[in-house]
Amino acid sequence: MRYRHTLEDHRCTDPFPRGRPIYEDTSTVLHEVDGKEHALYCQNMCLLSKLFLDQKTIYYDIGNFLFYVLLVKSTESNGSPYSFAGYFSKEKTSVDRNNLACILVLPPYRGQSYGQLLIEISYELTKIEQTTGGPEQPLSSQGFHSYRSYWRRAIVQTLLGESISAATHILHNECALRGHSHDWERNQRIFSLSRLALLTGIRIEDVLFTLDDLGLLEFWLGRHIVCIADETLHRVVAEHRINLNLRADPNGMIIASDDCHQASDSSMDVDGEGGDSSSDSDGD
Repeated sequence: MRYRHTLEDHRCTDPFPRGRPIYEDTSTVLHEVDGKEHALYCQNMCLLSKLFLDQKTIYYDIGNFLFYVLLVKSTESNGSPYSFAGYFSKEKTSVDRNNLACILVLPPYRGQSYGQLLIEISYELTKIEQTTGGPEQPLSSQGFHSYRSYWRRAIVQTLLGESISAATHILHNECALRGHSHDWERNQRIFSLSRLALLTGIRIEDVLFTLDDLGLLEFWLGRHIVCIADETLHRVVAEHRINLNLRADPNGMIIASDDCHQASDSSMDVDGEGGDSSSDSDGD
């Protein structure tokens, strides 16, 4: 804007930030904003995204979407305590089990892992809802690499962190009954794809892709399983240079399972398409 008075005329006087906080750590806060309750605010975020995302499609009926706004805590004593850094959105009720429709990190905040933080929180919300999900397709090239990085990290962490399950002993007994010989090591674990999907919140087709991509998928006794030792996982981590450190604070979520179910239930009477039909990820 060329003149100061023009800027003042367009300055927003409404409360900031909007919505309710669902995540907080030492440097960031994430607020959940309902597109139905704050329509103009969410429409403006959609219009802002159009400046940075080539595949962004704008819709003005965004009542069926939730927006998760990323705020960076300011270190300056004067002015607002928060700075808007980006957001992601998702449908309140998705037939395709999409947990993210659009993601944006503003250019000044890229390269600081904020994109990965948003992706991680989208899956944390999915796990709180006790379901599985993934990003809306198609993904951009950058979005695909961001998600592949997260899928690898989350799945390998789960495989390394889980103790030997009862399924291991059951299948061991089945092998003995069928006359199969199999050497079960103490540090060896066996998982079904559905179990991995449930533990990570990642939908089963993305789990399947990631395991096959890492060479960890086996077909045994008529079904796909993951049967590996710790040494195998450490070798995979080294070969693919997988960073096992999560960006999100494990204790940062401040939302309960009941809250997620209430938000989902409140959307059942809402029709129409929202402002985030593209899935262009800017995750770092």
